[in-house]
Amino acid sequence: MVRGSSSRLGAAAILQLTQVLASGRDVVITPDGPLGPAYQLGQGIVFVAQKSGAPVVPMNLEFSHCWRLGSWDRFIVPRPFAKVRVLINRPHHVKGTTTSEGFESERLALQDAMMELVEMR
Repeated sequence: MVRGSSSRLGAAAILQLTQVLASGRDVVITPDGPLGPAYQLGQGIVFVAQKSGAPVVPMNLEFSHCWRLGSWDRFIVPRPFAKVRVLINRPHHVKGTTTSEGFESERLALQDAMMELVEMR
């Protein structure tokens, strides 16, 4: 497990994630930032994808029965014996960029690929 966020240990987490990917293993990242807003993709996943060259495979999980917490992201806790629906989109390759405008364009393209799964509900 690699811990880090935009507000705490972010640079170290990005370095660690890049090393994990370089070793041939997969990583799973919760893509929205620690303070939200929900469904707005943070910059970390884009940066890791650019540095590692690894594609991003957008995924979404839905539960037949769950509890939703009162947090900013309405965190979901599945109830026992709930059925899980897993939606997986095609791999998304993030292009390298040299400008902040290009980076933002790649961030939005990846966010759109992820939101396609949410809109499939």
